[in-house]
Amino acid sequence: MDHTTTARERWLGAICYLSIFVFVAIMAKERTRFLARHCRQGFALLFAEMVGVAFIFIIDASLGKLPVLGFILVIVLRLVFFLAVLSVSVLGFTKALFGEEWRIPYLDELADRVPVETNSP
Repeated sequence: MDHTTTARERWLGAICYLSIFVFVAIMAKERTRFLARHCRQGFALLFAEMVGVAFIFIIDASLGKLPVLGFILVIVLRLVFFLAVLSVSVLGFTKALFGEEWRIPYLDELADRVPVETNSP
């Protein structure tokens, strides 16, 4: 039987892509397959954000100490990282809001390993 997504499921799926708010959707009482998929992807995106921030912090603490080149390098890395995370978050938010399923490129294997299960039909 084909399950149509409700407005509640779509909104919970959308907030999965708003960084730490993914835990709101993970704690939802009723998680359908649609919502569980977006929860896994949102958590994988949050993990990638934390790894990226740690990487940029390390680069800033080491190469960022170079007078001009280090400053430019860190600014460019932060800008590229911010735009990449923002674009993936906006895309995931809109896809979930419209009831579509999608896979985040390069993070889909990590998302499949996140243990968020369905607990409703």
